[in-house]
Amino acid sequence: MVVYLSGIHDNTDENEILRLKIHLLNLGCTIITPEDKELEKHSWSENLRLRMNFLQSSSAIYMIPNWKESVMARIELTVAMDDSMPQCFSTEDIKELITTLDG
Repeated sequence: MVVYLSGIHDNTDENEILRLKIHLLNLGCTIITPEDKELEKHSWSENLRLRMNFLQSSSAIYMIPNWKESVMARIELTVAMDDSMPQCFSTEDIKELITTLDG
């Protein structure tokens, strides 16, 4: 399962993200983190377009705690909801989704 991490912003705890990534990898997930792609080097519209491409190639969106502080995360969640993509707000949500997909 490919999980798109959304909501990382300047105030996000990097150690928390690292722990989350390790946990998701241990669950067998592939992770797409737009911030790791250095999209900020692009214009805002190109950044958004690239993010939407990554999002559309994902199986689920995972909303990082405090995601509401990020305008981009709000846009990403709206697109995911419009596409009926599973939305996860905790690792328990991911585990449940994996179980559902396996069964």
